[in-house]
Amino acid sequence: MYNYNNYLQNDYVRNTTPNSMMNNNQPNLYTPQEGYDKGNLFANLYQPYKNYQPPTLKSRTEKGKLFLELSRYAFAAHELNLYLDIHPDDATMLALFNDYRVRANNLMMEYEKKYGPLTVSSDDLSSSFLWEKEEWPWEGGAN
Repeated sequence: MYNYNNYLQNDYVRNTTPNSMMNNNQPNLYTPQEGYDKGNLFANLYQPYKNYQPPTLKSRTEKGKLFLELSRYAFAAHELNLYLDIHPDDATMLALFNDYRVRANNLMMEYEKKYGPLTVSSDDLSSSFLWEKEEWPWEGGAN
């Protein structure tokens, strides 16, 4: 088993992790949408590049909207998973992680029910590889 206390004693981690996260204070989080757009769920760790404002992603189709929503919650769950690797006893973040994980899983099941499998581990792969039959976006297919 990995010893997290040894990890936290590491000079690099001590010198690069903000005090608010080292002291087990609750980090300031973006919403899954804003975190996904900025590429960082943790507001206290986000450093914008000059005056650049990341665009808010949108989709033109129902399929794309569902996939985008799924991506946002999967991203947020993954970010919290990484946080929990270092702070395994943070019950608040664990509860939020589980909420985002369940939402992402439900959205994935909804997407796969409507549009077919997303991963090679999907139960829907038993019939065929649907992505071979659809046009890719660069081939003129809708996203």
